[in-house]
Amino acid sequence: MGILLGIMKYRSDISGLRALAVVPVVVFHFNEAWLPGGFVGVDIFFVISGYLITAILAGDLAQGRFSLLRFYDRRLRRIVPAFAAVALVTALVSLFILPPVLLSGFGASLRAASIFFANRYFLSVTHYFGAAPDEVFLLHTWSLSVEEQFYLGWPLLLAALFHPRLKRWLPHIVGTLILVSLFVATRNAVQRPVTAFYNSNGRFWELMLGAWLALGYVPRLNRIWAEVAAAVGLALIVATLVLFDPSRIIFPGLSALVPTLGAALLLWSGEEGRRTLVGRILSFAPIAGIGLISYSLYLWHWPIIAIHRYLTFRTPTPLECVLLFAVMIAVSAFSWRFIENPFRHTVRVPTRRMEWRGVATGVAMLALLVGIGTLFTATGGLPARATAGFLKSEAIVNTFWRGREACLLGRTSDRERDCRFGASAPDAPLFVLWGDSQADQHGPGLDRVAREVGMSFLQLTRTGCAPLAPETGGGALQSRETIDCNAFRAEALKRIIEDPKVRFAVIAGRWTNEPALGPAMARLKAAVDQITAAGKPVLLAAPIGAFANGGGRCIVRRGFMGLDDAMCGLSRITSDAQAQPTEDALRAIAANTPGVTLFVPRPLFCDETACHPRKDDVPLYFDGDHLNVEGSLFLAPAWRSALEKAAAAVSRPGS
Repeated sequence: MGILLGIMKYRSDISGLRALAVVPVVVFHFNEAWLPGGFVGVDIFFVISGYLITAILAGDLAQGRFSLLRFYDRRLRRIVPAFAAVALVTALVSLFILPPVLLSGFGASLRAASIFFANRYFLSVTHYFGAAPDEVFLLHTWSLSVEEQFYLGWPLLLAALFHPRLKRWLPHIVGTLILVSLFVATRNAVQRPVTAFYNSNGRFWELMLGAWLALGYVPRLNRIWAEVAAAVGLALIVATLVLFDPSRIIFPGLSALVPTLGAALLLWSGEEGRRTLVGRILSFAPIAGIGLISYSLYLWHWPIIAIHRYLTFRTPTPLECVLLFAVMIAVSAFSWRFIENPFRHTVRVPTRRMEWRGVATGVAMLALLVGIGTLFTATGGLPARATAGFLKSEAIVNTFWRGREACLLGRTSDRERDCRFGASAPDAPLFVLWGDSQADQHGPGLDRVAREVGMSFLQLTRTGCAPLAPETGGGALQSRETIDCNAFRAEALKRIIEDPKVRFAVIAGRWTNEPALGPAMARLKAAVDQITAAGKPVLLAAPIGAFANGGGRCIVRRGFMGLDDAMCGLSRITSDAQAQPTEDALRAIAANTPGVTLFVPRPLFCDETACHPRKDDVPLYFDGDHLNVEGSLFLAPAWRSALEKAAAAVSRPGS
């Protein structure tokens, strides 16, 4: 055991491992169903990066030639030119296809990616009403930011630990940091999955796993054990790619040990020039060739896929995937040959002056990108590119109801004050609007009607938390979101049932988000039964109907490019077929439960042949299945009739 010394020699098996990391990521982004675990390619990249960079750092430190300036010169030459090329081309394309609101968001992401803060930025803007993935062309740069955040501190820490008095503590400190970071990742994966995905603190252990291997804290392998390690490593990675399903596993965390240990075993098995059978397969020229261009391929793949999805509103067909992959390979090979390599290998023995020049050039490139991003955001997405009519439509689509921040996203400390709407009189008859975002969207229409009829309502809503009877059990692996959602359900039911001022409840939700409609309807029925047993009527609101092509977003995207928005709608036959199971289940609850009435708004957006996310030239939807304010107000007359029926049932005997 001991520190790995010397200059890292090129290993073709590592290039092959890079290919094994990047190709699954591309396939996963083409279509998740084709390779469910393809997303772990990023984790494999982290292990490779930690291994290679730490090996170089350790060699320099051991031989007394470490220079922080040289390290960042190399790093910027490696990372920035190819990234800048992708960012500039993507920014140019965005100018022509992204409307102002989306271009402003692109500018913010470009700025964040250019200061290697993209992971934190995307964490801050990832929420229920955030941009769709195909509208975020630089989404993949989160992983680049995680790496660079690690390398801001790792060289300094490693240099400090190489001090003679601290060197004996190096393996203990690195091992402890791996365990701490893995603990953070596992805790977040269980309780806060989105945070776990983007949080660099929970990803650093993967880079340090590669670093641990590079520092030599593992025994040397003989030929037989090297073959075994390589075979097991490959098996772990392949099993992960095929068997891991992001909707069914807790990731990252302990589960990420499977692909990362697989990568570590493959790296370990190929040390000291050993050529295992698996290593020879990975070294096969076409595979290793993809590995050589893997950085550029990773950078280019997502903008190409996202822009295709943005323009077509669908995933690529198999034939389109083949063609797009060919384009990616060609562009990436060009980038590797004419952008990456010239900047990386400008000089073989750079002087200190050249190193300063390299750092300055890299920083200047990043500053240029920050400036472009700031221009896009500061101007609100360069609205002069659009017509006044379009800007009006875009504003309608993106205008949120005032109750959303406080009453759906929970950004209030006083729900009683901030989430009570309708008539302002203290003695106005009160009802409760309970549900998720499907209930929140009706706030503007209900507010108008309630004012007109002299009623008020308290909005009890939470994103992604359908109005159902709380789940019981679930065990220690329940996410924080699930735990909080069930607590909210219990609180809402208690308020509706026990508050004597509450006359009745209006319930709306996206029950199709639940794992199965049947059990969800049973839990809805259980909640409704509790409310009606307390002598309080219930008005159920069926879903408004969904548009697969994005509804309001489709109208904005097509409209900005001057294209017809007919594809934004849906045939009446398809809409009826999609809605029938949920609507029939709600009708059954209403028919079999005294005191329950049903409001079905979906047909109001349809004519005999099609359903539309707009009325005349006014968009009514925000996205594919949420109304904007105008859409909610459009339903106000229908809501008035439904509310009057529910209010009348309050005093009806037996209700």
